Amino acid sequence: MRTILVSACLLGVACRWHAQTVKPSWFVKKFVAEHPEVKLIPVCPEQLGGLSTPRPPVKMRRGRIYITCEDKSKRNDVTGDDITDAFVLGAKKTLAIARKHRCKTAILMKTSPSCSRTGITGKLLLENGIDVISTF
Repeated sequence: MRTILVSACLLGVACRWHAQTVKPSWFVKKFVAEHPEVKLIPVCPEQLGGLSTPRPPVKMRRGRIYITCEDKSKRNDVTGDDITDAFVLGAKKTLAIARKHRCKTAILMKTSPSCSRTGITGKLLLENGIDVISTF
C-alpha cells in the first residue's frame, strides 16, 4: 500500500492556527478517489513542534517565523517572538513520520509558513527527496 503524508487541516481537522474546522480539501478528496490504494498519514507540523491550537498568527521573514498582530489589518507587522525553533522541530518530526511510513509524496497546505513548498516543513521534505504537492 502506498502512503501519502497529508496536512491534517486538509482533512478537516481543526489544527490550523485559529482552531476553526475547515472543509476537507477538494484536491485531497479527488486524489483519494483517483488513488483508492493510498493510505493517508495526517500530520500537523506546528502541533508536532509543540505549538498549541489555537495559536497566534505568524509571518515568515527571511526564513524565520515570528508571531504577528491579531488584528487582520495589521497582520503584516511582526509584533511578537521568533518561534522558528518550534517550526523546525515540527518539520523534523514530520520528516521522521514520513520516513517511518515510507512516504514518497506529501500533500500540504499551500499558504502555511510550515507546510507550503517554501515553508519550513515543505522545504525539509523536498530536501529529503519527498515530493510536495501544495494545495488548499
